[in-house]
Amino acid sequence: MRTAAICPTCAVYYNALCVLYNGDYLSVLGIDPLDSLEVALEKINAAFTSPEGTTDPTAVPLFIGQLYLNTSTDELWIGLSTTIPNWGLVGTVATTTTTSTTSTTTTSP
Repeated sequence: MRTAAICPTCAVYYNALCVLYNGDYLSVLGIDPLDSLEVALEKINAAFTSPEGTTDPTAVPLFIGQLYLNTSTDELWIGLSTTIPNWGLVGTVATTTTTSTTSTTTTSP
């Protein structure tokens, strides 16, 4: 049988917010030891959001494969290194709009 216990950190019943990260400092994500699960997940979500801007990327990618969109030229870039600002141009993002035309033919008897 499970019993409810009080978390010594936040003084409420144990829940997902009481789970603490106890590993090494994750510099790329900014996750510190003893960060709560909620804080760690917020930092992970922020890191995996594709950044965008009006110039070519100049920052060091957070992870290899990170995408960046230059909104002024519609160019898509991909991160190639996590130690230096190294980005590769994937290409120009193009969209097309397709319209369909319907015609009706009526014949009289």
